[in-house]
Amino acid sequence: MAIQPTSSLPTDIYGLIIRFLDVDDIIVLRQTCKEFHELSKVRSVWDRLVRNDVLDQNIPIPRMQGRTLESMNSTELEECYRRAFSMRRNWVSSSPRVHRQLTLVPNSRSIAIHVLPGHCNNWIVSLSLTAGQQRVFTLQCWDIGGSAPVCLARREFRRFRGMGVNRVACTRRAIAILNPEVEIISVDPQAASSDEGFVTEVYMPQVQEAAGIHFLAGSHILTRNSNGNLDLWDINLSHTDAGKYQLHNPNLPQSTVIIDVLVTNELIVLLKSTTLEVYGRPSQHAPPSNNNILVPISTFRLPWAIDNAVMVQVNRSSQNQRKSPIDILVRFRSYYPWALNILHHYVLYPNTDFLADKDISEHNPPYELAPLLRETIGSPVRLHTTSDMAIGPYGTAIWTDSHTEDYFNHADRGQRVAGIFSRYVVNEGEEIELSDQVATAVATSVYTYHEEDSWVRIALDEMEGRIFLGRDDGVISVLEYI
Repeated sequence: MAIQPTSSLPTDIYGLIIRFLDVDDIIVLRQTCKEFHELSKVRSVWDRLVRNDVLDQNIPIPRMQGRTLESMNSTELEECYRRAFSMRRNWVSSSPRVHRQLTLVPNSRSIAIHVLPGHCNNWIVSLSLTAGQQRVFTLQCWDIGGSAPVCLARREFRRFRGMGVNRVACTRRAIAILNPEVEIISVDPQAASSDEGFVTEVYMPQVQEAAGIHFLAGSHILTRNSNGNLDLWDINLSHTDAGKYQLHNPNLPQSTVIIDVLVTNELIVLLKSTTLEVYGRPSQHAPPSNNNILVPISTFRLPWAIDNAVMVQVNRSSQNQRKSPIDILVRFRSYYPWALNILHHYVLYPNTDFLADKDISEHNPPYELAPLLRETIGSPVRLHTTSDMAIGPYGTAIWTDSHTEDYFNHADRGQRVAGIFSRYVVNEGEEIELSDQVATAVATSVYTYHEEDSWVRIALDEMEGRIFLGRDDGVISVLEYI
């Protein structure tokens, strides 16, 4: 027989009590009687649970489709809660289960795979290479939101020298291309054919002698000229002197290879083959004093040369107003024809003594001057085997390596996609615990594996629980874990 709530308390009081219950208690309570069932469906109950248990704990909510929590009713909020924890449980398990797999076929070797910000993270940009007497690069944009992938745009380049996918959702400035001049292109999903899907939005003839593009973020683009000089351009002001800055480290040769670039509201972080350089972003309040030349506020020399590396700024939970750390995952080179069998996980922590009302400088840096080595991770790579890595803003790092002896009866071939999860949640008023002790870790999750050595590129969409794997024959596999 159903339990009836006591009549000594009004319904409003029960509503207040429910606010102090966790989700398991609420699910049990709704099964006791009709009145409690209705109270458990009140919108404010699930709005609180989603904000406290999901957003405040820095857990992504997949399949939001561009909607906000404010626009959702109680049932939709409850479904958000369920999806978030369902994906998180699967994602951090030792053997996450693939719920859906798609295949993209560019038909040539994968060079790069990127998730285009916006569009519900359903648009994927791929760059592939066809070798021959004349190399042909093929740029494609795919929509994977439906039951089958659709190629929205496709363009071939024969004088291709670099590209940058916008790291900020920007409809009109999706991709920067150097072929051989710099142009900014967008994607037109309504184009008559995929060959007409890429549309040139901005042409930059003023960028003379560009030899490479390193990143595009919002309206800013970083290029390298034939002399090795790095130029930061504001696309909106590129026709004036105020729209160009040179990033110059007087203590290092400018021709040093750039592995990755990260841009925040205040900083430009360059990860080069042997150094980590941090520059303050120019602003109207603190313009550079030396002919638009920016010099680093800090330079950290790495112990070895880098084979591959990625950086990301950790997503900040809704309750935390302090700056987020910057994660850096590195595989160093060795003296032999293969990379080290160890990954190094560095963290660049915020400077707790930073004064926001003062200019950014080496004496007032927003972040610590040197990254902290947090952990080393075992990751064996076979001779002549390609390894790649990706890192997400919610704490996930994934990589490909050759540790497949546990799955096959031989050790001469095979690859796996392994990963590790680091939980970053620091409440207001808490201090980040720093230690001189370096942890030694192993992969905590193996997402997939195969008995080949064909994976050459990997990309990650942590928000939607997706992993992208590019093969040397051009096939791109999309693995969904929700």
